Amino acid sequence: MKTGFIALTAFVLLVTGGCGYHFTGEGPGPRPGLKRISIPVFKNNTSEPELGAILAGALRREFMKRGNMQLVSSEEAEAVFWGTVTNIYATPVAHRELPITYGKQLAVETRLYVVLDIRCVDPGTGKVLWQDPSFTYFRVYQQVPDPDNPSTIVSFDNRRQALEVISREMAVRIHDRFLSNF
Repeated sequence: MKTGFIALTAFVLLVTGGCGYHFTGEGPGPRPGLKRISIPVFKNNTSEPELGAILAGALRREFMKRGNMQLVSSEEAEAVFWGTVTNIYATPVAHRELPITYGKQLAVETRLYVVLDIRCVDPGTGKVLWQDPSFTYFRVYQQVPDPDNPSTIVSFDNRRQALEVISREMAVRIHDRFLSNF
């Protein structure tokens, strides 16, 4: 009985310890004692205006709100977050056929994706402390809240709100993954 319990315990530890699960971010994470960071406006390779500034601003707010690190200029920083918004795209997730479209379907809900190449670098050594070259996040939003009376302005506002949510959620995940050494 005791031998079976020990064997079962050893088996469970081996199976769960070697499952291969890991996060996609790479790098050793912050070194102990890191106090000064910089987050310049991210480069924006998309057609979405100000997206690099929105994402960098959200990350700055997250570090100010939850961290004990000081935000400083790149010249004074012990670590710098560099980012490039590489893509933004949308896919329809819900459709509705309308009589006024003569059998064509209208997307009423859309999934908006943002892809960010993000890395944190030690400016003194150039060493990458943490990176995720294809960090992707999405949010579903109502493109047409009232399909019988579509409004371009409402659709634009909903998309902008989705971008704000995406930027906040990405900032939370980047902050947590960086500080967790993933």
